[in-house]
Formats: sequence, structure tokens, C-alpha cells
Amino acid sequence: MKTRTSQHKGETDDLSLDEGFPERVFQMSFYLSLIIIAGSLSYMSAKLTLSVAIGCFISLLLFKISWWGIRFGVEKKRAQIKGFILKVSIAKYFIAGGMLFSACVFLEVNIIALFIGLSMVMAVIILKILGSLFVRQLNNRVKFPYEKVNGQV
Repeated sequence: MKTRTSQHKGETDDLSLDEGFPERVFQMSFYLSLIIIAGSLSYMSAKLTLSVAIGCFISLLLFKISWWGIRFGVEKKRAQIKGFILKVSIAKYFIAGGMLFSACVFLEVNIIALFIGLSMVMAVIILKILGSLFVRQLNNRVKFPYEKVNGQV
């Protein structure tokens, strides 16, 4: 799954991601979740902090399950992929549904804070893709010779 954006003569430059992208997304989401949980702990009530923490945990867990399913499914034969992805997707949503149901029934949670936690990984993915698109756009607009970057003249 190693791909990179590249420019070939006559081809358009489309967005492709390298193999370390999912791990960087997970790490950034984890650290951002810790910062938001620490901030909510110091400025808000325990109910809101618990809601954000549960949402962040479920979001990170779903991301790991999805990425594991994608990697494992790609390694299998083509005929087995459909059934495997279907099983992983169904199991993932039952796990998420069970955790959300348990959190709402047994714990006192704030729905908005829970939603903020659940959207953590998606926000990081979107921001990372937008950031790489922005950098690529800037690199295409600013034509700076490679020799000047390395100090060669």
C-alpha cells in the first residue's frame, strides 16, 4: 500500500497516501484525545469529561478495527474479501452500538460531548488530507529551484 503523490508528464496529480498514514492518524487522534480530555477535566464537569473520553475511546477503537479489517482483507484472496469485510463491518457496528447503548443506559453522558469524542478520528483524517492538499498546492504554485534549496548555485 505504498503510494505517494507524483507528477508524471501529461498525467494529473491525484491524492494518494503513504503506508504510514493510518499510524500517524491514530497517533495524532490519540494525543488530541488526551489533550481534549485533560482540557475538559480541568474546565468542565466529570459528566462531560466522561462523555468525551467514552467517545474518543470508541472512535479510536473503531478506527483500529477498520484498519485491521482492511489490512487483513487485502491479504486474503479476492473471493473471500466480500464475506470477510461484511463480517468485520457488522461486528464493528455491533460493538460500537453495544458500547454506545451501555454508555447511555448505565452512565450519565452528555450527547454533544460524546459526539465530539466520536468525531475525533474523522476530524484528524480530514485535517491531515486537507493539510497535504494545501502543501501540494503551495508546492505547485511556488516554483522554487531545487538547487537553491540545497545551497547549490
